[in-house]
Amino acid sequence: MDWLTDLSPFCSDRCWHFVLLARNAPVGLAIRRGPSKWWHLTLWNTRKDHFTGGQWFRGSLYPRKCDLAPDGSLFSYFAGKFQSSARQRGYDFTWVAVSRPPYFTALSLWPVGDTWGGHTMFLDDGAFHAGALKHHHPDHPPGPLRVVTHSYLNLDDPFLAAPPWARAGWKPIPLPERVKKQTYFDPLLSAWRKTEGNLCLERAVNRGEDSFPSHRPSRYTIYKLDAQTELARFEAHWADFDQRGRLVAAVGGRILEGKLDRHRGLRWRQLAGFQDDRPEPIKAPEWAQHW
Repeated sequence: MDWLTDLSPFCSDRCWHFVLLARNAPVGLAIRRGPSKWWHLTLWNTRKDHFTGGQWFRGSLYPRKCDLAPDGSLFSYFAGKFQSSARQRGYDFTWVAVSRPPYFTALSLWPVGDTWGGHTMFLDDGAFHAGALKHHHPDHPPGPLRVVTHSYLNLDDPFLAAPPWARAGWKPIPLPERVKKQTYFDPLLSAWRKTEGNLCLERAVNRGEDSFPSHRPSRYTIYKLDAQTELARFEAHWADFDQRGRLVAAVGGRILEGKLDRHRGLRWRQLAGFQDDRPEPIKAPEWAQHW
């Protein structure tokens, strides 16, 4: 495929993606939203750029409360159906679950019931942190997980303010101390930054409440390492440096690789396009159904 300079036409796709990158393996998990309330998982081998489609889920999913295990073998997520049938089966309206990507089929599951909690986190020491205080569902035990639970009532708990990208090398850039909060959820940040080699990638943060990731593309800027010399700007639903140090991004239903050329500027090559995919029933294979 030809190299592209304008990604804006892809924003009209009826879906968008957020990607979790494993910290210790060449694995990514693309989380798709759309059409409507449908979600879909795609496993990405970032070494070979091989993509494996997984299950669809219709309901609510909260990507900023999800995580991917350091080796890419497990996916944790916070989801909900808000239906009485889910509550009657012991799942409650919302729940925290752990599965094998790219499948949603729960190995472990903890009912939550609201949307205040639900944060999840895999640590490098093997611990799994879950924002759920209720006992696990009897059909979905923790298995080998070493579980640490958290309460959203403890507002000073740093776990509650640790989105998945903070564990992937992104650093928050605070606003000046004199700036006051616009809303209760105002993070008081101007941006998030990540460095790779001699480059710095910055994502601007909206004041009031950082809604990233969402259907609205974010504004990214590439600087030289000094974070002063601007090299390029672009908008994307997600962007990062992958495990190979490449600039990669998701816009609409597309996953792309970016290259910064001294003479031609920033150009993009599409690695995969899922914009035409539609929901279909997919059963998880046997290896993804049990511990």
